[in-house]
Amino acid sequence: MEINKNYNIVADEVSVGKGVRIGDGVTISGGFDFTTGKLKPAKKIVIGDGVFLGQNIEIACPTIEIGDYTMIREDTKITGRKEATLGSCCWIGQSCILNTHGGLYIGNGVGIGAHSQLWTHIRFGDVLQGCRWEGDTPMVVEDDVWFVGHCLVSPIRAKKKSMAMLGSVITRDMEENHIYAGVPAKDMSDKLGFQYEDVSVEKKYQVMQEKLTEFYGLHPEFPQSIVIVKDPVNINASDKTFFDVSNRTYTKRLTDEEMEFMKFLLVTIKFYPATTN
Repeated sequence: MEINKNYNIVADEVSVGKGVRIGDGVTISGGFDFTTGKLKPAKKIVIGDGVFLGQNIEIACPTIEIGDYTMIREDTKITGRKEATLGSCCWIGQSCILNTHGGLYIGNGVGIGAHSQLWTHIRFGDVLQGCRWEGDTPMVVEDDVWFVGHCLVSPIRAKKKSMAMLGSVITRDMEENHIYAGVPAKDMSDKLGFQYEDVSVEKKYQVMQEKLTEFYGLHPEFPQSIVIVKDPVNINASDKTFFDVSNRTYTKRLTDEEMEFMKFLLVTIKFYPATTN
């Protein structure tokens, strides 16, 4: 765990994985207590393996779980009254705001570009005087969603593989593998196509073999224990890490070689641990 001393974590329960890197000025807590003038402890903080937290990040919510190899860049704020869940292999760009007042649930492989804002509440007007605009709503962002950058997002459901182009203002749910753009954002899939296209297993296998060759060219010190396979039936050796292109999984062993390869693949190729029975 590569953590310097210039950070502050205040929580009742903390779990930090292997190979975590935390920058200067990071604060993780349950929020600020205006009565005592001190930080309140979060109930639970879980930081997965290989996570990177850049400088001056503020996380203040009751509970937060950050999945393996997720990267959160400098000056980002994740704050609110309810829980936050960030999946594995996500990218949160610099100076983002992720609000958790209504609950924030982000899947695997989600990209949130720099200076984007995700909001789960609306609150300010005087409700006693009749203001109708006050409330919290959970936000759900499914796997492989991409907010390109400078996006403003209301508490919607972004279905998997959907995408919002630079500067989009999202006020409605995003459909699976559709692309949105504009203010307010509109579905532009008929003009721009879709974020994802079908790729054969054979092509995935070829690309990963090329990536592995490139990786070992950069790291001749490793014993070459990574194997690319097309069929999970071939996964039967405990001294190897298998990357199965047919189902996007790998056999997680947390060797230095495996972790360096995962970081080498990011941010454009993402694998997730195979489940074990």
